[in-house]
Amino acid sequence: MKITIHENIREIMPNCRLGYAFIDEASVKGSSPKLSQEFHQLQHEVAAAYKIELLPSIPRIAAVRSMYKKMAFDPTRYRPASEALVRRVLNSKGLYYINSAVDVNNYCSLKFLMPFGLYDAEQIDGDIDYVLAEAGSYVNIGGKVHYTDHKPFLRDRQGVFGNPTSDAGRTAVTLQTKQLLSIIYVDEEVSDQEIEDIIDFTTEMFVRYNGGVVRKRGIIFA
Repeated sequence: MKITIHENIREIMPNCRLGYAFIDEASVKGSSPKLSQEFHQLQHEVAAAYKIELLPSIPRIAAVRSMYKKMAFDPTRYRPASEALVRRVLNSKGLYYINSAVDVNNYCSLKFLMPFGLYDAEQIDGDIDYVLAEAGSYVNIGGKVHYTDHKPFLRDRQGVFGNPTSDAGRTAVTLQTKQLLSIIYVDEEVSDQEIEDIIDFTTEMFVRYNGGVVRKRGIIFA
Protein backbone atom coordinates (compact mmCIF):
# COMPACT_ATOMS: atom_id res chain seq x y z
CA MET A 1 0.00 0.00 0.00
CA LYS A 2 1.51 3.30 -1.15
CA ILE A 3 0.39 6.70 0.16
CA THR A 4 0.95 9.86 -1.91
CA ILE A 5 -0.12 13.52 -1.83
CA HIS A 6 -1.77 14.65 -5.06
CA GLU A 7 -0.43 17.51 -7.13
CA ASN A 8 -3.57 19.61 -6.57
CA ILE A 9 -2.78 19.70 -2.83
CA ARG A 10 0.99 20.11 -3.34
CA GLU A 11 0.36 23.22 -5.44
CA ILE A 12 -1.42 25.08 -2.63
CA MET A 13 0.36 23.44 0.33
CA PRO A 14 3.97 22.73 -0.69
CA ASN A 15 4.84 21.74 2.89
CA CYS A 16 1.85 19.42 3.27
CA ARG A 17 2.70 16.19 5.09
CA LEU A 18 0.84 13.21 6.51
CA GLY A 19 2.03 11.15 9.45
CA TYR A 20 1.09 7.49 9.23
CA ALA A 21 1.39 4.14 11.00
CA PHE A 22 0.28 0.70 9.84
CA ILE A 23 -0.37 -1.76 12.66
CA ASP A 24 -0.95 -5.44 11.86
CA GLU A 25 -2.35 -8.28 14.00
CA ALA A 26 -4.32 -5.86 16.20
CA SER A 27 -7.00 -7.06 18.60
CA VAL A 28 -9.62 -4.32 18.90
CA LYS A 29 -11.78 -4.58 21.99
CA GLY A 30 -14.50 -2.63 23.71
CA SER A 31 -13.55 0.57 25.48
CA SER A 32 -10.79 -0.09 28.02
CA PRO A 33 -11.46 1.10 31.61
CA LYS A 34 -7.80 2.08 31.94
CA LEU A 35 -7.84 4.04 28.68
CA SER A 36 -11.14 5.63 29.66
CA GLN A 37 -9.49 6.78 32.88
CA GLU A 38 -6.57 8.29 30.94
CA PHE A 39 -9.01 9.93 28.57
CA HIS A 40 -11.03 11.38 31.44
CA GLN A 41 -7.87 12.89 32.90
CA LEU A 42 -6.92 14.41 29.54
CA GLN A 43 -10.39 15.95 29.20
CA HIS A 44 -10.00 17.46 32.68
CA GLU A 45 -6.66 18.99 31.63
CA VAL A 46 -8.13 20.35 28.39
CA ALA A 47 -11.09 21.88 30.23
CA ALA A 48 -8.69 23.60 32.64
CA ALA A 49 -6.32 24.83 29.93
CA TYR A 50 -8.63 26.30 27.29
CA LYS A 51 -11.63 28.60 27.03
CA ILE A 52 -14.01 28.10 24.13
CA GLU A 53 -14.10 31.77 23.14
CA LEU A 54 -10.30 31.76 22.84
CA LEU A 55 -9.97 28.59 20.75
CA PRO A 56 -9.17 30.43 17.47
CA SER A 57 -6.14 32.02 19.15
CA ILE A 58 -4.57 28.72 20.26
CA PRO A 59 -1.56 28.26 17.92
CA ARG A 60 -2.27 24.64 16.99
CA ILE A 61 -6.00 25.24 16.44
CA ALA A 62 -5.16 28.32 14.36
CA ALA A 63 -2.60 26.39 12.28
CA VAL A 64 -5.08 23.61 11.48
CA ARG A 65 -7.71 26.19 10.54
CA SER A 66 -5.16 27.86 8.27
CA MET A 67 -4.50 24.50 6.60
CA TYR A 68 -8.24 24.13 5.94
CA LYS A 69 -8.54 27.63 4.49
CA LYS A 70 -5.65 27.03 2.08
CA MET A 71 -7.66 24.11 0.70
CA ALA A 72 -10.87 26.23 0.59
CA PHE A 73 -12.32 23.95 3.28
CA ASP A 74 -14.28 26.17 5.68
CA PRO A 75 -13.19 25.20 9.24
CA THR A 76 -16.26 26.83 10.79
CA ARG A 77 -18.65 24.79 8.64
CA TYR A 78 -16.55 21.62 8.56
CA ARG A 79 -14.88 21.46 11.97
CA PRO A 80 -11.48 19.77 12.07
CA ALA A 81 -11.95 16.55 14.05
CA SER A 82 -9.50 17.73 16.71
CA GLU A 83 -11.29 21.05 17.26
CA ALA A 84 -14.65 19.30 17.39
CA LEU A 85 -13.33 17.12 20.24
CA VAL A 86 -12.06 20.14 22.16
CA ARG A 87 -15.38 21.92 21.73
CA ARG A 88 -17.31 18.92 23.06
CA VAL A 89 -15.10 18.88 26.15
CA LEU A 90 -15.40 22.63 26.76
CA ASN A 91 -19.18 22.49 26.25
CA SER A 92 -19.37 19.66 28.83
CA LYS A 93 -20.95 17.33 26.27
CA GLY A 94 -18.52 14.49 26.94
CA LEU A 95 -16.85 12.30 24.35
CA TYR A 96 -18.05 9.07 22.78
CA TYR A 97 -16.23 5.87 23.71
CA ILE A 98 -16.32 3.50 20.74
CA ASN A 99 -13.65 0.81 21.01
CA SER A 100 -10.03 0.43 22.09
CA ALA A 101 -8.65 1.64 18.74
CA VAL A 102 -10.99 4.54 17.99
CA ASP A 103 -10.62 5.76 21.58
CA VAL A 104 -6.82 5.88 21.21
CA ASN A 105 -7.23 7.77 17.95
CA ASN A 106 -9.49 10.37 19.58
CA TYR A 107 -7.22 10.60 22.63
CA CYS A 108 -4.23 11.46 20.43
CA SER A 109 -6.23 13.93 18.35
CA LEU A 110 -7.34 15.75 21.51
CA LYS A 111 -3.87 15.65 23.05
CA PHE A 112 -2.03 17.03 20.02
CA LEU A 113 -4.88 19.22 18.67
CA MET A 114 -4.55 17.79 15.17
CA PRO A 115 -7.01 15.76 13.08
CA PHE A 116 -6.28 12.04 13.24
CA GLY A 117 -7.90 9.47 10.97
CA LEU A 118 -8.14 5.74 11.70
CA TYR A 119 -9.02 3.16 9.08
CA ASP A 120 -9.49 -0.58 8.67
CA ALA A 121 -6.65 -1.23 6.23
CA GLU A 122 -8.23 -4.45 4.94
CA GLN A 123 -11.13 -2.38 3.58
CA ILE A 124 -8.81 -0.08 1.61
CA ASP A 125 -8.55 -1.02 -2.06
CA GLY A 126 -5.07 -0.40 -3.47
CA ASP A 127 -2.86 2.65 -3.08
CA ILE A 128 -3.96 5.85 -1.34
CA ASP A 129 -3.90 9.38 -2.73
CA TYR A 130 -4.53 12.48 -0.59
CA VAL A 131 -6.39 14.70 -3.02
CA LEU A 132 -8.82 17.57 -3.47
CA ALA A 133 -11.64 15.34 -4.66
CA GLU A 134 -13.93 15.82 -7.62
CA ALA A 135 -17.68 16.24 -7.31
CA GLY A 136 -19.36 13.28 -5.69
CA SER A 137 -20.65 11.98 -2.38
CA TYR A 138 -20.00 9.39 0.30
CA VAL A 139 -21.69 7.99 3.40
CA ASN A 140 -19.88 8.85 6.60
CA ILE A 141 -19.50 6.73 9.73
CA GLY A 142 -22.70 8.19 11.14
CA GLY A 143 -24.65 7.14 8.03
CA LYS A 144 -25.07 10.64 6.61
CA VAL A 145 -24.42 11.56 2.98
CA HIS A 146 -21.69 14.17 2.52
CA TYR A 147 -20.46 15.81 -0.68
CA THR A 148 -16.85 15.69 -1.77
CA ASP A 149 -16.64 18.66 -4.15
CA HIS A 150 -13.05 19.98 -4.05
CA LYS A 151 -12.53 18.95 -0.42
CA PRO A 152 -9.41 17.10 0.84
CA PHE A 153 -9.79 13.32 1.01
CA LEU A 154 -7.86 10.09 1.13
CA ARG A 155 -8.88 8.10 -1.94
CA ASP A 156 -8.38 4.51 -3.06
CA ARG A 157 -9.63 2.61 -6.13
CA GLN A 158 -13.18 2.57 -4.77
CA GLY A 159 -13.28 6.30 -4.06
CA VAL A 160 -12.88 8.61 -1.09
CA PHE A 161 -12.81 7.27 2.46
CA GLY A 162 -10.78 9.54 4.75
CA ASN A 163 -11.09 13.19 5.64
CA PRO A 164 -9.75 15.41 8.48
CA THR A 165 -13.36 16.18 9.44
CA SER A 166 -15.53 13.14 8.69
CA ASP A 167 -14.56 9.63 7.55
CA ALA A 168 -16.51 7.15 5.45
CA GLY A 169 -18.31 4.17 6.93
CA ARG A 170 -16.64 1.81 4.45
CA THR A 171 -13.28 1.81 6.24
CA ALA A 172 -14.52 2.27 9.81
CA VAL A 173 -12.62 0.35 12.52
CA THR A 174 -14.71 -2.29 14.33
CA LEU A 175 -14.11 -5.14 16.76
CA GLN A 176 -13.33 -7.33 13.72
CA THR A 177 -10.53 -5.07 12.46
CA LYS A 178 -7.05 -6.63 12.44
CA GLN A 179 -5.10 -4.07 10.42
CA LEU A 180 -5.09 -0.43 11.53
CA LEU A 181 -4.00 2.52 9.44
CA SER A 182 -3.55 5.74 11.43
CA ILE A 183 -3.22 9.00 9.50
CA ILE A 184 -2.26 12.35 11.02
CA TYR A 185 -3.37 15.34 8.96
CA VAL A 186 -0.47 17.66 9.69
CA ASP A 187 -0.54 21.43 9.30
CA GLU A 188 2.44 23.15 7.67
CA GLU A 189 3.81 24.61 10.92
CA VAL A 190 4.63 21.30 12.62
CA SER A 191 8.28 20.27 12.34
CA ASP A 192 9.28 16.86 11.00
CA GLN A 193 10.74 15.96 14.39
CA GLU A 194 7.48 16.84 16.11
CA ILE A 195 5.65 14.56 13.69
CA GLU A 196 8.05 11.71 14.44
CA ASP A 197 7.55 12.25 18.19
CA ILE A 198 3.76 12.24 17.77
CA ILE A 199 3.95 9.02 15.72
CA ASP A 200 6.08 7.47 18.49
CA PHE A 201 3.48 8.34 21.12
CA THR A 202 0.56 7.27 18.93
CA THR A 203 1.96 3.88 17.95
CA GLU A 204 2.88 3.12 21.57
CA MET A 205 -0.71 3.89 22.60
CA PHE A 206 -2.21 1.77 19.83
CA VAL A 207 -0.05 -1.25 20.66
CA ARG A 208 -0.56 -0.84 24.42
CA TYR A 209 -4.34 -1.01 24.10
CA ASN A 210 -4.79 -3.10 20.93
CA GLY A 211 -1.70 -5.30 20.69
CA GLY A 212 -0.35 -5.87 17.21
CA VAL A 213 2.87 -5.07 15.40
CA VAL A 214 3.86 -1.76 13.81
CA ARG A 215 4.75 -2.80 10.26
CA LYS A 216 5.26 0.63 8.73
CA ARG A 217 5.35 4.22 9.97
CA GLY A 218 6.69 7.57 8.85
CA ILE A 219 5.97 10.86 7.11
CA ILE A 220 4.47 11.32 3.64
CA PHE A 221 5.86 14.46 2.00
CA ALA A 222 4.22 16.57 -0.69
